[in-house]
Amino acid sequence: MNIKLNKTLVVSYFIATLFFYVVPIQAYVLQGRHVLDLMIEKVGVSKSLFVSEKIVIYRLEAAISNRNMGEVDSRQLPANYEEGIISETQSLETREEVSEIETLEFEGTLRYVFSKAFRSDAKSLNSERIQIAVGGRTLTIVDGHVEPAAANRFDLFKDILLYRSRETLAKRLVQLGVDVSISSLGRFEDQIAFVLGANYPDDSVNQLWVDKDTLLPLRLILTGDDDTAGSGVVEVRYLLWWKIGQTQYPSRIEFYQDDRLVRVRQAKSFEENAIFSEDLFDIEQQRLRYPMASTPATVPESPEEPSEIQKAIEEFKRIFE
Repeated sequence: MNIKLNKTLVVSYFIATLFFYVVPIQAYVLQGRHVLDLMIEKVGVSKSLFVSEKIVIYRLEAAISNRNMGEVDSRQLPANYEEGIISETQSLETREEVSEIETLEFEGTLRYVFSKAFRSDAKSLNSERIQIAVGGRTLTIVDGHVEPAAANRFDLFKDILLYRSRETLAKRLVQLGVDVSISSLGRFEDQIAFVLGANYPDDSVNQLWVDKDTLLPLRLILTGDDDTAGSGVVEVRYLLWWKIGQTQYPSRIEFYQDDRLVRVRQAKSFEENAIFSEDLFDIEQQRLRYPMASTPATVPESPEEPSEIQKAIEEFKRIFE
């Protein structure tokens, strides 16, 4: 009798212990829409934000060598060409596959009217790019001409920062192919995060990562297998968050294409609740102001060259002439 009683007590103790450890862990896996509520509360409630930033774009050695050899026109870049932003803290020269890089720097500004409108301006000595997004519509202007092509996935970094209500953000995430009804816990480097849109460690679908401790956006991963178009995986990392009045903003945003760093936007200054002219966001007015760009000659695409890279090349082609 005592033996049976002891066995019963041991089993009961084991079940109670298992319940004690497992249930609290599962309780931390919040529903996706709840995570969005907490995230929006953390990023703040200001009406608008003006950001001054620096952008640096680099080209890899392979593309430079081919151009110098005169094998191709500089506007028709080879399939192994890659373009992006070099990190100030990470030297690509240390990577085995890269021994030389060529960098392009831009001065940029970002204007957010939260949940309503967005404008990005980037200038170099040779080129200028403007992008306006309002009410689901986007207009891109390069060197004084309206570009007919749609925005590429590198431009989607803003959507996680622009929308400040759960309804509008959840709707936009669904449009980006992120299923907000799915949530799990994942680990990225030393950080634990809520993963919206995927059951960790599934990396085959689009997903948004939100830091579990800070409740701030950490990663946006776009696989290219949905309506956002493009091939290859694009990842955006939101880093080094700064507090500006009642809002928070990532002072550094890194972009990766198939695990390679390809872009960095480094913030220099901020102005909370800045007042902007409505004309800056008037798509129809801007469309009338600038002529349409001529359709560029078609360049045969290679499976190795993601469409985002090709779009970016076409937009900044005058820089390389």
